[in-house]
Amino acid sequence: MVVKRTIKVLQWLEESELLALLLSHATTKYEYFATRSRAFAAKYGCDYTAFKKRIEDSKEESFAEWDDLIAWEAFDAAARQWKSRYEELEACLIS
Repeated sequence: MVVKRTIKVLQWLEESELLALLLSHATTKYEYFATRSRAFAAKYGCDYTAFKKRIEDSKEESFAEWDDLIAWEAFDAAARQWKSRYEELEACLIS
């Protein structure tokens, strides 16, 4: 859901420039979290969903893997959230 708000932009700052800065920020945040998520994918040789299933189905409990699962879940969720925010900002440029 997109909520429309009015932002007072300084005279010396163009609206398109402000949106570009916000897009850049969203991209940086997305890349940070996606990179952290990809590190776990490389470490375990699978995606988050497959790793989660493997951990939940495992008969042996590995605290290190559970810790990685929790961290990976957070990085994956944050990457998806920032991608969504980027797409919302991008839609502002089009409309």
